[in-house]
Amino acid sequence: MNKPSRIIAETLLLFTTAVWGSTFLIIKLLVTGVQVNSPFALLFARFALATVIAFIAFQPKRFPDRTELFGGLVIGVAAFGGYGLQTLGLQYTTPAKSGFITSLFILFVPFLSKIWERAKIPVRIYIALIPAAFGLWAISGAGKAIADINTGDKLTFFSALCFAFQVVGIQIYTRRGDWKWLTVLQFAIVTAASAISMPFENDCRLVWDIPNLVGIAYLGIFATVIALGMQMFVQRFTTSSRASLIYVSEPIFAALFAWLFIHDIMTVWEIIGGTAIVMSMVIGRFPSKAEKPGCHGFCGAR
Repeated sequence: MNKPSRIIAETLLLFTTAVWGSTFLIIKLLVTGVQVNSPFALLFARFALATVIAFIAFQPKRFPDRTELFGGLVIGVAAFGGYGLQTLGLQYTTPAKSGFITSLFILFVPFLSKIWERAKIPVRIYIALIPAAFGLWAISGAGKAIADINTGDKLTFFSALCFAFQVVGIQIYTRRGDWKWLTVLQFAIVTAASAISMPFENDCRLVWDIPNLVGIAYLGIFATVIALGMQMFVQRFTTSSRASLIYVSEPIFAALFAWLFIHDIMTVWEIIGGTAIVMSMVIGRFPSKAEKPGCHGFCGAR
């Protein structure tokens, strides 16, 4: 396969980021629309499909070793927490707010890396915490007491913490094992955990009509397996700093799609908060000259 130019690679990365941004709207529609799917049933369907497609597409050649099995378990549990809380949160909050709050995981990653790997926390991360904290305050109600903050916003905040654990797990275990097996096992763990959680839902339901099946297929195949594969392939043809700046646009796409398709208009405080969070992402993602190239942020599937 011919090497794509940097412009093509970055265009494909932007497209991938737009796809990830669209998932907030799709999930919102699937769990709050006319035909409502329960969150864990939706997760089960999405990741069961993703597991099968990823296994067929990646075709790992051997049985996973112990490191890959344990790594897949760790990453999968963290991913289940992230996707599960995010999906639950979208029952109560908007796609735009969910997108911006979820993106805060970027700032949590260095602190978890310090705990797990004793990695040094760059000064820029501490600087980025200032606009991030202000943005979270503004987008969640601008002065509301914690008890009065939207339940969906709270759940989404904790989903961001789980996504940060997932990213650190990916950073650690992809250096020790086959990323293909880690990806398949991660999806399989989310599928299994969702299946275990389904009986505990008040109204466990998956709607089997065409719009819902199309939405599930979009999430499971296009937004998970294909988007991940595209990211893995094209990111190496640009710099980590340029790729990181492209990924910053994910919550912006989430807000744009919500506005276009369900007329979800952000309030002034939400716009101010979202802007501050994007500023913190730019500060937090942009690597210094001393840092090694790589994925400074989310290296998994959204």
